[in-house]
Amino acid sequence: MLQPGRNIASLTGLRGLAALAVVFHHASSEATQTSLFRGQPMVDIFFALSGFVMSYVYLARGPLDWMAFARSRFARIYPLHAATALAMAAASLAVARLTHAPWPDYLSPVQALREATLTMAMPLVGADKLWNFPAWSISVEWWTYFTLFPLLVYFGPRLTNRQALALFLIAAIALAVLLHLDLAKATRGWPAFGRALVGFGGGWVAHRFAASTNRALSPPMADAVALAVLACIYGTAPITGDDAWYLLPVYPVLVFALATTPTSASARFLSWRPVEWLGEISFSIYLVHSIVLDVFKQVSAKIVPLTGQAEWIAVMVPATLLVAPVSYYLLEMPMRRLLSPRKPARTAP
Repeated sequence: MLQPGRNIASLTGLRGLAALAVVFHHASSEATQTSLFRGQPMVDIFFALSGFVMSYVYLARGPLDWMAFARSRFARIYPLHAATALAMAAASLAVARLTHAPWPDYLSPVQALREATLTMAMPLVGADKLWNFPAWSISVEWWTYFTLFPLLVYFGPRLTNRQALALFLIAAIALAVLLHLDLAKATRGWPAFGRALVGFGGGWVAHRFAASTNRALSPPMADAVALAVLACIYGTAPITGDDAWYLLPVYPVLVFALATTPTSASARFLSWRPVEWLGEISFSIYLVHSIVLDVFKQVSAKIVPLTGQAEWIAVMVPATLLVAPVSYYLLEMPMRRLLSPRKPARTAP
């Protein structure tokens, strides 16, 4: 069903729209706590995409070169993470000095070590306050690459498809229940790491079914899955009061449908070049939008007040889409070429 080396444009487009949805969520949340835009489900889609794409890119190549894998992941994630974290730290310090406020507690050597080692949201060693708040997901995903993924590479083939699916469903349902009970913060510690592990594992299971079977959803069924997931994310939040955690077992199905049914209307839309381009710059969108948000917070507080959701969205989204390409073309891509000589796959997360 999957052709090794083929660019899966629909998955790239999905990543782009998910990143943009996070921007909508944070922009609208500045005006009201009851925003209809949901950001957390998009991060869980990121995790499922990562599991699928990492499996697609690396598992069909024979024995995995772990040094090349680590170099590629470092080039993909670290330069932009470091740049945006330092920019946010510098901005916090500048604001503190201009307002004569005390030195922020989170601008400490210990937190600098966490940021440098990408452990800032990990269990036991992480912290509540990060320099660049969206990077919590980068922290836990990074460590998923070097904990869960090796286990899947070496021990995953010993499992049957049914066993792999059963293990994923048990883990996803258990995590969904725990997150719905709201016993801990979903973006820090074990809940955050659990989301990365479950999502990544689900993406691996989806890839396994796609690579080892000839099964695929029909185009109408694939479109129905995409529309149902979208409706549940944005339609049930007022009812459940949470971020549709019950969809955790479903996101890999969405990724499977889009990857294996390229003729569906949803896959064709996500493969449309402007949407695919959003996916290519999605990492920059995700990490720089917090900087844009902080700038407009200062503008709103001291120059022109921004009040409603529409105003915040109207300034945040275009500004982010102006800044993110600059970050992508002038920092992210040059550093990736410098640190990882191989051309990165366009579907890589």
